[in-house]
Amino acid sequence: MSDGTATFPLAPSLIIEGATHVAHSQNIRRAAFTLAEVLITLGIIGVVAAMTMPTLIMQHQKKVFATRVKQTYSIISNALLSSVADNGAPNTWNFGDSVDTDGTNIKNDPEAIKRLAKTYFAPYLKVVKEGTGQSGGYYLMLSNGSTLTFWTDGAIDADDIYTPDALYIIVSFNGNTNVYWNESRDYSRNDVIMTVGINSDYAKLSFFNWYSGEKNRNSIKNHYRYGCNKDIPKHQRMNCGALLQMDGWEIKDDYPWR
Repeated sequence: MSDGTATFPLAPSLIIEGATHVAHSQNIRRAAFTLAEVLITLGIIGVVAAMTMPTLIMQHQKKVFATRVKQTYSIISNALLSSVADNGAPNTWNFGDSVDTDGTNIKNDPEAIKRLAKTYFAPYLKVVKEGTGQSGGYYLMLSNGSTLTFWTDGAIDADDIYTPDALYIIVSFNGNTNVYWNESRDYSRNDVIMTVGINSDYAKLSFFNWYSGEKNRNSIKNHYRYGCNKDIPKHQRMNCGALLQMDGWEIKDDYPWR
């Protein structure tokens, strides 16, 4: 029996929606980070980055160097093949006459080296600049950023007469045009030496490669004077190019990068 007063039941939907809203607000509060937590996280990220970045940068530098050596080796090899097709085998090239020495230093004939570079290589390369090197020789700067400095090596007889028997192509990736034994050279990071045998009757580009005993990785790496290891001064690590090629253009852990 009704007393005239209207009663209305609570709407279930309102209760549920209100409860959901409260729970959602509590979840937001629980998911938030305090300023201290954010700063600690950023600090940890910074420390990890500081520890790993030098290693990542060094690995990238190694990869860039190895890739540039391989690329430039291919460029010069192709140029040599084209030159031989037009000019004949290296043993028919004009390397100049034998020259006198002072008994201690090899004196390359500047005009002969210039002629070698301009006649047998420059026409087959993308050259952007050329000229006489800092200590003699003749250089060609290529469009890929590498600089090739040409020198000859050979033998000195009892009368101090020097006769060339090999052509050296010193490749630099930082524009160095000094003589190949200059202390500014770094044959583990910036420079490599490639050679062409003057007496060869075929076209073959090789890396400077002196070894003791049997020709293998260990003898190339550990040659007492030209080995590619940390105990050899950087300007004398002339075997590093040969080691890099032997290792499949990959800088191994025992390579003297530093």
